[in-house]
Amino acid sequence: MAAIAASSTTPRPPSDLISSSYSDDDDDNNSTTTTDSDTSAAPSQNRSRSSAVESSVLSTYLNASGEALSSASLSNLIPFLSSTSGRGGPHSSCLICLSRIRLTDPVWSCTSSCFSLFHLPCIQSWSLQPLHSSNSSIPSGSTWSCPKCRFAYPRSLVPRSYRCFCGKLEDPPLDPWLLPHSCGEVCDRPLGVLHPDSTCSHNCLLLCHPGPCPPCPQLVLAARCFCGSHKEARRCAHKHFSCGRSCNKPLTCGMHRCQEICHQGECPPCKVKGNYKCECSKVREERVCSERKFRCENPCDGVHSCSKHKCERGCHAGPCGDCPRQGKRTCPCGKQEHKELGCDVESPTCGATCGKLLRCGRHKCPERCHRGSCVETCRIMVVRFCRCGGSKKEVRLLKFGSNSFGTTCDTIS
Repeated sequence: MAAIAASSTTPRPPSDLISSSYSDDDDDNNSTTTTDSDTSAAPSQNRSRSSAVESSVLSTYLNASGEALSSASLSNLIPFLSSTSGRGGPHSSCLICLSRIRLTDPVWSCTSSCFSLFHLPCIQSWSLQPLHSSNSSIPSGSTWSCPKCRFAYPRSLVPRSYRCFCGKLEDPPLDPWLLPHSCGEVCDRPLGVLHPDSTCSHNCLLLCHPGPCPPCPQLVLAARCFCGSHKEARRCAHKHFSCGRSCNKPLTCGMHRCQEICHQGECPPCKVKGNYKCECSKVREERVCSERKFRCENPCDGVHSCSKHKCERGCHAGPCGDCPRQGKRTCPCGKQEHKELGCDVESPTCGATCGKLLRCGRHKCPERCHRGSCVETCRIMVVRFCRCGGSKKEVRLLKFGSNSFGTTCDTIS
């Protein structure tokens, strides 16, 4: 009787939400609910009792948030409450067997995004279907999916037992003054985990419930806007907000500030226009600040530190640097290294066989180490069949890419 007295003083959820979710003239559903709960109460008494049970689930949340916030925040939760309490609704039937979920049936609830309710034996059979249909062994990383939202659960999360919605109690008994399939305790699930985009550090205030946990109603006294220039007291679920003023954060250019309205995320690239010089300072163009560094098409007129060779880098900032011909160099074939050659001295040949791959793609250059490209003709003799395949002869591999691989014979085709 103490539970009854407490429920009568519990704040009710917004009347428009509950009335839109319940169907008062569903006599068939009410009569079935009466059978499931083994009571002789009239349908109207059942509706009053269910309403009181649902109010008790929401009471702590309503006290913390106020009805103004709750009207929008609870809109996704109310249909789950009405279906679970036996009033009927979109979540009152198992989507696997299509049978109605009774108040005493062991159930399992998807906790990813759809929060659909299924008979426990149905979801157990569903999750084990790939095991039964496959003769091969199941990989250790295999998954099974929710029948509705297709969220992939690992094999370790195949339902093993009937638990309440918040997971604290196994085999929750049916209590006429508690929400069916619930333990009656505070949900207490961490909202920051359930809502990955949130930075909330609070837990759910509702009693053990189906469906999604509503946004956090806790009050943050000094919530800052996105740009950080304004702070005010706001609900935790809405603590990230725009103050409506200019962002004014320093941009990455280091010279200007963001002129966008206070916004979430990174500031856009600087759009302030101006006349800017290219890296070598020969060309001046009008550009936005974020693209002020650019290279022109003119060649560089400078020389390297050796004062003998012209820079070939094109437009660039700063000195031209050391001559690329200074330092370690090799002979033309690359077999011998020279460390002390001046940048104006040609690398001497080493006298060894060149060995570079010829254009035929199969043989290497037999000449001694030489400057410039290797000879265009391959002098290696190979045996080739004629085009008709009737004879073969020894031929020299000429220029790769010509029709040298298909010789002709005297046979008339």
